[in-house]
Amino acid sequence: MSMRVLSKAAPVTRAYIRYASTESATQKASQAVNNATSAVKSQGLTKALCNLYKTVTSPLPASIKSPLSKVVGVFEPVLYYSEVVYHLGKQIVVRQNFVFPGKADFASAETQLFKVLEYIKIKNIKSIKDIPVGQWKRGAIKTFELSSLFVVGEIVGRQNLIGYKD
Repeated sequence: MSMRVLSKAAPVTRAYIRYASTESATQKASQAVNNATSAVKSQGLTKALCNLYKTVTSPLPASIKSPLSKVVGVFEPVLYYSEVVYHLGKQIVVRQNFVFPGKADFASAETQLFKVLEYIKIKNIKSIKDIPVGQWKRGAIKTFELSSLFVVGEIVGRQNLIGYKD
C-alpha cells in the first residue's frame, strides 16, 4: 500500500454520544415558567419582557438584531404605559369601590335609552334594529354637530388651537 491510499482514507472520528440529562424537558419548561412569573411579579411586565428579549436575541447576528430592536423600541413605551394605566385603574377601582354592572343595570339603561328614543319622536321601536337608516344618519349628523361645537368651544376657551397658552 502506498502512502497516498492511507492519507486519503476517512479520518477516524469519535462517535457522537448523547448523554442523558438529569432533568426532563417538562421539568425545565416548568422551571422556566416559574422563573418568568417570579420575574414578572418582582420587576413588572415591561422589564421582564425586555429582559426576555435581551436573553433571546443575544445569540442573533447584528443584521437581525438592529431592525428587531427598532421594532421593540417602539413597543416598549406602549407596554410600559399600558402597564401604568392598568395599575392606576386597579387602584382607582379598589379605592372607589367600583363594581361591574349586572343584568339589572343593563336592563335599566336599555329602558332609559328607549324612553329617550320615544322622546325624540322615534315611534314603535322595540329594539335598536328597528330604527330606520335615515334616522341613524340624522342622529349621526346631530352628534357630529354637537361634538364639533364642543371642540370649537374648547378652542375658543383656550384661546389656542392646540393646548393651553403658557
